[in-house]
Amino acid sequence: MRKPDEAQFVDCRDIPTETGVLGVNDGNISTVSEYDVIVVGGGVTGAAIARDAALRGMRALLLERDDFGSGTSSRSSKMIHGGLRYLETYQFGLVAEGVREREVSLKLAPHITHITPHMYLIYEGDSYGLGMLNMAMTFYDVASGQWRKRRHTMLSAKQVLEREPHLNPKGLKGAGLYYDALTDDARYTIDMVNSAYTHGADVANHAHVTGLIKDSGWVVGVEVENTLTGSKKQFYGRVVVNATGPWTNTLLAEEYGTAAAKLKPSKGAHIVFDKADFPLNTVIFLRSPDDGRVTWPTPSLEHDRVYVGTTDTAYTGDPDHVEPDEKDIEYLLNVANHTIPEAKLTESHIIGSWAGLRPLVAPAPGVDVGSASREHKVETGPGGMVTISGGKLTSNRVMAKHVVDEVASAIGFPRVPYLAKRMHLWGGTPLLVDIARRALAESDVPAGLADAWLAHHGANALAVLELWREGGDNTTVIGPRGLTVAEIRYYEAQTFCCTLEDLMIRRTSLFFWDPDGGLGTIEAICDVLDPLFGWTPKERSAQIRDYAEKVRRHRPASWRSPYTLVEEALEP
Repeated sequence: MRKPDEAQFVDCRDIPTETGVLGVNDGNISTVSEYDVIVVGGGVTGAAIARDAALRGMRALLLERDDFGSGTSSRSSKMIHGGLRYLETYQFGLVAEGVREREVSLKLAPHITHITPHMYLIYEGDSYGLGMLNMAMTFYDVASGQWRKRRHTMLSAKQVLEREPHLNPKGLKGAGLYYDALTDDARYTIDMVNSAYTHGADVANHAHVTGLIKDSGWVVGVEVENTLTGSKKQFYGRVVVNATGPWTNTLLAEEYGTAAAKLKPSKGAHIVFDKADFPLNTVIFLRSPDDGRVTWPTPSLEHDRVYVGTTDTAYTGDPDHVEPDEKDIEYLLNVANHTIPEAKLTESHIIGSWAGLRPLVAPAPGVDVGSASREHKVETGPGGMVTISGGKLTSNRVMAKHVVDEVASAIGFPRVPYLAKRMHLWGGTPLLVDIARRALAESDVPAGLADAWLAHHGANALAVLELWREGGDNTTVIGPRGLTVAEIRYYEAQTFCCTLEDLMIRRTSLFFWDPDGGLGTIEAICDVLDPLFGWTPKERSAQIRDYAEKVRRHRPASWRSPYTLVEEALEP
């Protein structure tokens, strides 16, 4: 097993195709002639599959076209939860599984999964009242196995307003106070990938599977292109797993030789506010004033930000370009102003936004996506490829187990102890987290930075501290929200970071929480990245322009374009 402190990664562009894989790796992939399992798709599901397979002793390879977590797994509602609202559609099994897996995540990833209070508000005219809500929450408590620890409480309207005085009082009947978890979904995914790697899996991002290799109709491998260099390679595996989320149908078409629509994606959008403009300290579930759907304004783990989600609409466009549109923004603004009318929020208050796709199993004809099941499905196709579709972030471990069980059966892999439910995620071992906490307390790192490092990296805050102690410019705060040079170098060295977008969106999350996405200090940040990535001046400018355009598309149209700010900065 690779130890975390041995996980020193080589930049993917420095590994020739004849000696390594086409993404961040340790360079040892060429020694493997055939994998037991090749997992296509580096979201949380694919990462969990690779981790489970590696823990069982399988030779596993994880391939991701873009960056780990760059699809749905960095654009969710950032919740680890049972899905209380799914009880409305009688998905009792899904809810029970979800609350149990919430408890598993709290044990496996305590550094990045945090229990937070939630209130489910009931207003006059809602489809059910406080009595039915109380029954639903009782089921929720009991199903979790932790009902004594996380028992819900029913609140009167007066008690609700004492807790959150800014909430809309008109027609408020009361609420149920209960507990679920929030996480940083992108970091959770990357920690899962690192866990797979440290237990022996080979992993590669920016490695696009361009086709399946077949032998007499049987899928025996994949053709891969490095999206950063254009180099190509073939990998062979006893089983190929399709864990590509919203792109599932694309890979299925390769296997079937024709269109195979197993999914019907649903789009979920979110908008972000400064907490000063939208004062909220408890996650709120309430009905949208537009269509009665359950929506959730959520105080972020970043403490000074609140986001409002989510939409749930059928999506038929390009899964590579999913962004909030005007209808999404209007819908979510209506939710925000229904929640706290006195805030009088407009588009100009929005700090940022994001949207992602739920890879839902295609429902029966006539069933809308809002009512479609969130259950997952594992199928083996005519070419032997195993496809996982549906599911959600919370259930990643169960989904992975079902897939790896299928793979083990297909290849006759011996039964071994199941460890995926017991082994902490990378950075989450409580003893090591405590060691990191003590080391930071005894260091010269400012308390605010130390707290942020622990919250973001858990035990791996020690690696950031080691860089900090080297001195020089490592101790310089170079970006918004306390981003230091030491942290940037840590991300590059130990978290598979290959591009500016990898850093700004999925490592630092500045894309989500900073009003200009960190573009105000982007030149200084790129000065640190230049020697790490070996960019030419042209490559550096392209990285900045591409990222700035993505920021622009996720900020209100009424704002001055961040892209324009960068254009000015790039002028000679």
